[in-house]
Amino acid sequence: MSRKILLLFLFPLFLWSQNDSIFKGRIVSESDFLDEIHIVNVSEDIGVVSERGGYFKIKAKVNDTLMFSAVYLKGYQRVVIASDFAKDLVLIPMEAIVNQLSEVTLIEYKNINPESLGIVPKGQKRYTPAERKLMAAGGFGLHSLLNAISGRTKMLEKELVVEKKEMLQEKTIDVFQKEYIVNTLKIPEDYVEGFLFYVVEDDRYIAVMKDDDKAMAIFILGQLASEYIALKELNKKEGK
Repeated sequence: MSRKILLLFLFPLFLWSQNDSIFKGRIVSESDFLDEIHIVNVSEDIGVVSERGGYFKIKAKVNDTLMFSAVYLKGYQRVVIASDFAKDLVLIPMEAIVNQLSEVTLIEYKNINPESLGIVPKGQKRYTPAERKLMAAGGFGLHSLLNAISGRTKMLEKELVVEKKEMLQEKTIDVFQKEYIVNTLKIPEDYVEGFLFYVVEDDRYIAVMKDDDKAMAIFILGQLASEYIALKELNKKEGK
C-alpha cells in the first residue's frame, strides 16, 4: 500500500520534470518577419526555428543559454531560469537592424549584365582568374606536358582552392556583415578575420552557402562560432 502511495506522489513530479525540459516562447519585435528566426541552445548544442508569429519551443533546462539570431534582427541571448517553465509563453524581445544610407543610393539592375548587353554569348560559363590559368596550363601538347613536369599545374590547382575560399570569405561578410559576426555570434572584433578562415574550412558551411541556404548557414555559423570561441579560450590556457 505504501508503495502505491509513493508512486502516486512521484508521478506528478515525473510529469513536471518532463514538461520542465520544454522552453516555450514568442519573439516580439517591430519587424513583421518573425518566422524562421534561429534559436540555438548553446549549452545543449541543439536548435530550432520560430514559427509564424514568432512562436517557438526548444528543449532546455535551468542555466542553459539560448541564442536568438536573424540577419535583420540584433542578436539576443538569454539564460534559462526556473520560473520560465511556469509561464505559458516567455516573451523574447529582439530589436530590428536599421541600415541608414546617406547621400549615395545603390540600385542593382539584375536584367543588365554582360549577356543582355551582347558582350558575351548567353549561357556562357564564367571563369575566375584562377580557373582561367588552370585551363591554360592544362591544354594540349608540349606546353601542358612541361607544366605537369614542372609542377605548375598542381600549383595552379592549389591557387584555385585558395581563391574559392577567399571568395567564400567575401561572400560571408557581404551576406552577414561584420556587425552580425561581432554582436550576434559574439566573435571579438580582433578574431573576425581568423573566424572567417575557420568557417570556410567547414564542408557543411561550404555546401549551404553554395546553395544560398541562408537559414541553415545561420544555424551552422552559430555552432562554428561556439567552437571557435572555445578553441581560442583553450589556446589561451595552453599559452598558444
